[in-house]
Amino acid sequence: MSDTNDITLPPKPQKKPSRIGLFGPFAALLLVFAAWSAYWFYTANQVQARVLSHQKSLINAGYQASFDPVQVRGYPYRMYLDFRHVTVVSPVGRGFSAPVVQAEANAYALDKWIAEVPEGLTLFRGRPAGVDLGKLAITGRSLKASVSGLNHPMYNVALQGVGLTLTPSDPAHPFTFSSAENFEAYLRPNAADTDAADMLIRVIGARGQPNSLVGDLSPQKPLSLHVEATVNHMKAFQGENFADSLKTWSTNGGAIKAYKAKLTAGDLNVFTTADTLTLDATSHLQGKMNVEMSGTFNPIDVLGALRLISQENMTQARPVLNLTLATQGTQRFAVEFHNGGAYVGTMKVSDAPILP
Repeated sequence: MSDTNDITLPPKPQKKPSRIGLFGPFAALLLVFAAWSAYWFYTANQVQARVLSHQKSLINAGYQASFDPVQVRGYPYRMYLDFRHVTVVSPVGRGFSAPVVQAEANAYALDKWIAEVPEGLTLFRGRPAGVDLGKLAITGRSLKASVSGLNHPMYNVALQGVGLTLTPSDPAHPFTFSSAENFEAYLRPNAADTDAADMLIRVIGARGQPNSLVGDLSPQKPLSLHVEATVNHMKAFQGENFADSLKTWSTNGGAIKAYKAKLTAGDLNVFTTADTLTLDATSHLQGKMNVEMSGTFNPIDVLGALRLISQENMTQARPVLNLTLATQGTQRFAVEFHNGGAYVGTMKVSDAPILP
């Protein structure tokens, strides 16, 4: 009888190696690609729907808001919108038009958009105090804007222009300046106050035509300007148009805080500061503005160019102010805005500025 331990069993048949492991990563990648594609096309449709909804809201509020049909491009990673023949004008005549507005954002970060107007734009300046200021054609080597923080209560807005030329349609109403090497404007949420925003405006190498602020102040040399301030009660800035929003903001305690400005033209330096500036019921500026001048200047001419002395008051103010304001060294004085007027000491030198 043989020993069963000596029996050799036949080898089990070996299974063929599975190839599922080879295709697994490709299948996963395909699923991710399909999911991302579905997200992109869904989001693109949502973006387009929001654009049309916003246009409808503007029209219902009395705006003129028109542009050619627009499609979202940029698959798979970007969102591009090319707006053609754009016009957006408020009921009070303020707005803009542009042949082309190009906007883009990352498909995975839609809270930040960057826009460019490669062919320039035209501003509609409105009708402040019933006077139609006409239009302002703006061209430049670069004209850009960005808006970020769209998921937050207050946005972060930036405007930038390089090599600007600004041409008014009506020479009788020149703009503040007619050209500039560089222009920047920013509005950002304040770090300490959730209902306040920090504002900054910077103009470098500006030149102006006669009867414009820059042209009168510095007719021969380029001018540079830096303005910064904090604007409080931003949530109260609401209304059907800018003027209504400004009035609502003002009546709810809106104020400009920590205002600082520096103006440089040749060897003339003008510094202005104010702790608090507000608006009265007629939108005239209220508050005390400290003025400091240094360099070679005639104080009367500087105040006139800054529109802090009106032409009709110039003759009356000149003899008195020439006795109190120096023409050399550093000159410091204050301009107080109240009751609709601007005062140096007890003398009213002009009406207080009106914010549009």
